[in-house]
Amino acid sequence: MRAMFCVLAALGAVIGLAAGAVAQQETALTVYNTDLALVKDARTIALEKGAQEVRFPDVAARIDPTSVHFRVLSGGEASVWEQNYRFDLASPWAILDKYLEKDIDVVTDDADLFAGRLVSFDQSGIVLDQGKGSGPIVTLNRDKLTYVRFPSLPAGLISRPSLVWKIGAASAGPRKVEVTYLTGGVSWHAEYVGVVSSDDRRVDLAAWVSVDNRSGATYENAQLDLVAGDVHRAPTPLDGRRLAKADMVEAPAAAPEFRSEELFEYHLYKLDTPATVADREIKQLAFFPSTGVAVAKVLELDAWKGGDVRVLLEFPNSKASGIGRPLPAGTVRMYKEDSTRALQFIGEDRIGHTPVDENVSLYLGNAFDVKAERKQTDARRISGRVREEDWEIVIRNHKKEDVVVRVVEHPYGFWTITSATHEHVKKEAYRVEFSVPAKAGGEAVLRYTVRYQE
Repeated sequence: MRAMFCVLAALGAVIGLAAGAVAQQETALTVYNTDLALVKDARTIALEKGAQEVRFPDVAARIDPTSVHFRVLSGGEASVWEQNYRFDLASPWAILDKYLEKDIDVVTDDADLFAGRLVSFDQSGIVLDQGKGSGPIVTLNRDKLTYVRFPSLPAGLISRPSLVWKIGAASAGPRKVEVTYLTGGVSWHAEYVGVVSSDDRRVDLAAWVSVDNRSGATYENAQLDLVAGDVHRAPTPLDGRRLAKADMVEAPAAAPEFRSEELFEYHLYKLDTPATVADREIKQLAFFPSTGVAVAKVLELDAWKGGDVRVLLEFPNSKASGIGRPLPAGTVRMYKEDSTRALQFIGEDRIGHTPVDENVSLYLGNAFDVKAERKQTDARRISGRVREEDWEIVIRNHKKEDVVVRVVEHPYGFWTITSATHEHVKKEAYRVEFSVPAKAGGEAVLRYTVRYQE
């Protein structure tokens, strides 16, 4: 509704603290891969001696109130006896709903004032009873409204999601406290961008991280940490947006850079400068600058993945190759210069969390000029429990240079390659690899026999 809603009561008095102001001072945000963040919020609160109510505003709208931990950092003892999470925000619709069957004033764009009891409202307008039940009834079109005036803010509505505590303090005075809680609505992922060299042997690889904040709160100048790994969470019937009550346990010009460290069985990346993560914002930060990586382009025919010759870029995540750092899961996009030195997109793939010294294999697409044909040419029974199969794979190379195709076959059960036209390596129980060279403009034929013992 385009109308401006005015509240005559002083909003600051309604939402103010019982014992004084709460000032936000220090914030730390740890973001996980799975729609989860840990917020550490340190503020100074003014307390009186004895029991009192304190409102802690501007918490995340998607907070899990059962995860809140409160502790006093300095200023004397204090403890939380009771906690409530209040999220009934004072939106125009919420205020109108609270004022059903109550008197309000409405001003139209013609400067006409209409006073009466609010009967109903919707997207089309407002209905007022100006005669306290006896009429007349006035229907006001929403497009004609300038503002609606209410006597006061209805009880129970607040302007910002807040934690409301009953706190006991041994003495009056300021306390610096730290509140830690979990919230949904925040996640992060990595994106990698690479430019492949003209000979396909090197990639200039850079990485970014994107932090997506939909938690309902802004984190100003926060220490930003990112956790890579699959953190398990126990299922719970409690919706974090509901009211909760719980006893609390006291408790220079260089570009910003992420530092990596191990945390339990995960990896933690800490940004060395504070960052503001605004609500309803996707924030992108450089994860590491462009670095040269030695890669191998592989043409692969895998019967389990279709009949096309796939194009892969492979490299070990090692210092020798040019990286040698833990790589969080993310999408890797590759580009290459054309004859005019303009960058062209050549494919993308997604990697999982990759530790140092693990191999990375990126599937970028299917080869246009290298085709393959695979067929079984014969099968025979050698004995009651032994049989053989003959296979033929034809590689046709329409390129102007020689290629080598890695042919991957998947025999099953107890098997042995009894004969083959090309070298092969048994990689796993159900995987054997052949290396098949094909001349430019030519054809190569792989034939092999596999024996199965039942």
